[in-house]
Amino acid sequence: MRRVALALTALAAWGSAQAFDPLGSERLLAALPPPGQLPLDAELAGGPACPAPGVDTRGPISLGEVVKRALCHDPRTRQAWAESRLQAARLGVARAAYLPTLTASLSEARSGQTVSQGGASTRTDAGTRSTRLDLGWNLFDFGQREASVESARQTLQAAVASQDLGVQTVFLDAANAYFGLLAAQGELAVAREVERINLESFMAAEAKHAAGIGDLTSKLQTQTAFAQAILARVRAEGALRNARGRLAVSIGESPQRPLTVEADDARLPDTDFVKGVADMLELAQQAHPELRAARARLDAARARSSAAGRAYLPTLSLSASRSHTGNDYAAAAVPDLAQRDSRVALQLAVPIFDGFAKHYQLKAAAAEVELASADLRSAEQRVALEVWQAWQTLQSETEALAGTEKLLGFATKSLEVAQGRFKAGVGSTLELLEAQRAMADAAQQRINALASWRATRLRLAASLGRIGFWSVREG
Repeated sequence: MRRVALALTALAAWGSAQAFDPLGSERLLAALPPPGQLPLDAELAGGPACPAPGVDTRGPISLGEVVKRALCHDPRTRQAWAESRLQAARLGVARAAYLPTLTASLSEARSGQTVSQGGASTRTDAGTRSTRLDLGWNLFDFGQREASVESARQTLQAAVASQDLGVQTVFLDAANAYFGLLAAQGELAVAREVERINLESFMAAEAKHAAGIGDLTSKLQTQTAFAQAILARVRAEGALRNARGRLAVSIGESPQRPLTVEADDARLPDTDFVKGVADMLELAQQAHPELRAARARLDAARARSSAAGRAYLPTLSLSASRSHTGNDYAAAAVPDLAQRDSRVALQLAVPIFDGFAKHYQLKAAAAEVELASADLRSAEQRVALEVWQAWQTLQSETEALAGTEKLLGFATKSLEVAQGRFKAGVGSTLELLEAQRAMADAAQQRINALASWRATRLRLAASLGRIGFWSVREG
């Protein structure tokens, strides 16, 4: 018996190991790379390792590298993985109800008794050793365990889908941080160029005033515009530092790390995934992880409702036990005693009355089903609206992108003409300042349009449930 107890203890210790999964509850997790490996994209299957901490600051960082590091170092990805592991373990608990339970116990006690009578005393010492092995097995319960396992399995499905959604959220946040730094760098470049142009205009007005061919008003107006350009450049530098800090933190680095990104307007990502709006709406309804999670939660609620309905039914269980008890007495006059007991029983448990607890549990389960059904409908509407808005916005941003390119060209040409006229003495200061403002506004609108187009394209891919590393490669 002692050997049996030791063997069972060793088995329990073995079962506590994380890698041990005798009931197969973590099979759904096999397709999910654990922390330390990159998710998304079939080409990355097989467990490529995450990039090591630290970013080489000697050159610009790419959008793909930003996303990789964010997925590896953002705590939300680890939280989503841990949630999936938690639900897998709960599925294992539900499946364990089909198996018998075996418990071994071992106890040893010492006792002593002293009896005094007529000046004489007698002491009796005894030792008791007891071993016991109990078996319990639920043989039949009219599908209660089956419903519980199905509920746990669907809850795990929801957790896996939620992990996909969490990964997409981290992906999108990192990309938006990248685009934010990209826009901030462009805005600073524009601010510096506007400052240079205003400085040239101020120096030209000052030279004309010194030569006596320009008035003081023109000089002061250009000087004011130059001071405003300096202020805009200082603010753009502050915005750039904030954008750098945000991007650095999103990839697990210190906000003090000086990151740069490289912009190339001629290499925009493809939009081959953009189809007709009806096709995209249908694709989103099938593939979006939020909807997959909501459907799994609804199925889990239905399974719990089924389990609650079957709780009124009886259960049939088997129990068996075997025990051995031995008493050793120190006194020679008292013989040792050994006792062995064995028991096997079938038990039918029929619930009769529990204070209406099962009744209200069934009502609560039915309400959970209604709630999960409403949540699914709400998610379907929300995803459909996301797809529609992202698609419409992308159409508008595509047209705006072409318009800002023309606008910047016109504004640049207009500024060149105004500068020439001002230096020749035939153009007014107001004409020059207006041309400068128009050029600065056009350059700013171009930067904003590029950043908005890129972000909207990714948002559309995410709303379809299709976001991946393919979506951050430039064509």
